[in-house]
Amino acid sequence: MASGPVVGDSAFMWMRAQAPERDVMAVIQGEADNGRTRLNPSLLGDDDAWFAAGVLVPGCQWVVGHGPDGEWTLWLTDSTSGSWASVDYEPDATEYEVQQHGPRLLWNELEAAHAWWVRAGRPARTRFGLTVTSAGQWVWLDHPENVVPARSPDPRDGPL
Repeated sequence: MASGPVVGDSAFMWMRAQAPERDVMAVIQGEADNGRTRLNPSLLGDDDAWFAAGVLVPGCQWVVGHGPDGEWTLWLTDSTSGSWASVDYEPDATEYEVQQHGPRLLWNELEAAHAWWVRAGRPARTRFGLTVTSAGQWVWLDHPENVVPARSPDPRDGPL
């Protein structure tokens, strides 16, 4: 067994067999469902929020496409399921257009992960830790007994 806290920023080299799809935009195919969100996608610029999202929304990659006048689009993809989502940011807006496609509702999962992170007190990544045993591995918050959900619950099931 090995267990310990996250100590800050780390960079890892993926093994070729584990490396995610390099071209995030290659997943963007198919008709999307349209919706709106009140969660400002720029709030996700917080590195600690993104760390929590990485734990709660596994397999999700993201890229930002910049437009004119401070507008931009956040793209989320899961190459395994073919799911994708986009959120269009416009300065001074209070709601943002969302498009989603595929079996995973990635934006909804990200909203649920963000809500969990906020309810947990917006913890810094250094409050998280990892335990690995022969039976599996899990991420925890503050102490090994406080296990973080392995994935955001299905957003269609309601709030966490």
